[in-house]
Amino acid sequence: MKKKYLTIGDLKRNAFIVAAAACMGLTGCGSNNQNEEWNAGEEATVPDGIITELTEEAPDQWKITDEQTTAPGKSMAILKYSDGRVDTLQGLELDNQMKALSDNRQTYQQGGFGMGNVLWWSAMGYMAGRTMAPRPGYYANPGLMNNTAAWRQNVQTYRQQRTAPNSGRRGFFRGRSGGAGA
Repeated sequence: MKKKYLTIGDLKRNAFIVAAAACMGLTGCGSNNQNEEWNAGEEATVPDGIITELTEEAPDQWKITDEQTTAPGKSMAILKYSDGRVDTLQGLELDNQMKALSDNRQTYQQGGFGMGNVLWWSAMGYMAGRTMAPRPGYYANPGLMNNTAAWRQNVQTYRQQRTAPNSGRRGFFRGRSGGAGA
């Protein structure tokens, strides 16, 4: 039995296929300054830091009693215990606490008024990477959330500026404006 082999075809068809494949491949490519596009322009300004004050109302029942902005890098959490003790978390100790909260964020989205939950839902948690709005139930006075509304907007703007290219283009496929034939 004789096998039938497909013929390679004529030269015109093969040339057309190669040209079409080359054109399709070039539309995803841009100029050589793609990396410069992401890093060009002004640097995003770092948002202010935050001072969050937590007060223990009952054993392991915390509420946010105050939040204020401060200089960048000067963030702290002031913990006022029900027995009168006052503790301050700042610097590396605060960074480690917030990293632990961020790593276990599923736990803190369940609820409860333990120090970890309340700290996660404060402005400090927003600074650590929480993207949802604060929960009024964690504040001693829900009006306190309004004190940091502008600050949260600045943090959101900072996050967007740090992750998007300055030209406003997003992603790898930017359309035909940067590709072949433009």
